[in-house]
Amino acid sequence: MPTAWRSVVITIRGTFSLEDCVTDVLISPESLAELGSEFGFDASEQYCHGGMLACVRNVYRDLQHHNLLDRLLYGNDAQYPDYTLRIVGHSLGASTGTILSFMLRQKFPTLRCINYSPPGHSISWEMAIECQEWCNTFILDSDLVPRLSLLAMEKLRDEILSLIGRVKVPKIEVAGRLVRGSGLSSCHCFENEIEIEDELAEDVNRLLFDPVQIPPSEYQQQLAHFQQVQEERRESRGLTREVKLFPPGKIVHVVKAGENRTCAHNFSKCLTCGASNAGSFYTPIWIDNDDLNEIVVSPTMGTDHFPNRISATLQAVASNYGISQR
Repeated sequence: MPTAWRSVVITIRGTFSLEDCVTDVLISPESLAELGSEFGFDASEQYCHGGMLACVRNVYRDLQHHNLLDRLLYGNDAQYPDYTLRIVGHSLGASTGTILSFMLRQKFPTLRCINYSPPGHSISWEMAIECQEWCNTFILDSDLVPRLSLLAMEKLRDEILSLIGRVKVPKIEVAGRLVRGSGLSSCHCFENEIEIEDELAEDVNRLLFDPVQIPPSEYQQQLAHFQQVQEERRESRGLTREVKLFPPGKIVHVVKAGENRTCAHNFSKCLTCGASNAGSFYTPIWIDNDDLNEIVVSPTMGTDHFPNRISATLQAVASNYGISQR
């Protein structure tokens, strides 16, 4: 039988309230130098997501107010002096937990941090790599949040605007095709993937101009002006533009490897417009901290972020590899 973890666990939830949503969008990088000096870790010229810095201050203040860690783990009167400390977080709580771990490691050197789906715009490269020895991150397939950054959102916006300019039929026809085809691969009976790809290619040729054959239009003129304005804004952003932030720790990307195409699974996908992962199976791979630098448009890009889906998928993967979940 495996030995149970003898650990005190701090869990930090993700976005839950309107206040959390405001914290999420505070993407301007904030210096960690002052925090590093206060808690004994090197953070010179290091940065993090501005909202997370405010959040971690609140969490640490709450821990100090209740004196929880000292009562449980530290000193001669500790209730569990032989236990280790683990910090676990999801989404916004994951990156907050990583910064909290940096703050507490001097006092609790055996600390471990486990992240689920942290935002891509979390901490600067050096710190994201430095914590790999004691921090593990798990990301499910096409989850949007670990791919979020200012650059990734700008790129997606620009690609969508350019795509709109290529449409050669009435927009209502495109919208109708999207609605009718949202479950293309799950609701229709195709012999193989090649038939699906051929069907999609025919749609692209019928609905969109080739990129080099787009005719002049008022929209194209407006788009060119918009792109020029955005470029000027990018050049004026200074620090916000120059500092790049990444998801922290040693990252396991749990990638969809295939699916069982039964009628029940197909029906589930039809009902959810493809957002269900019923019948899907996954494999874990190690990835680098800068690998998820583009937003992947997928029916499951939102639902892959749900903690219940992440939990169920990780349990299934662990079972497939014979890993005990106790």
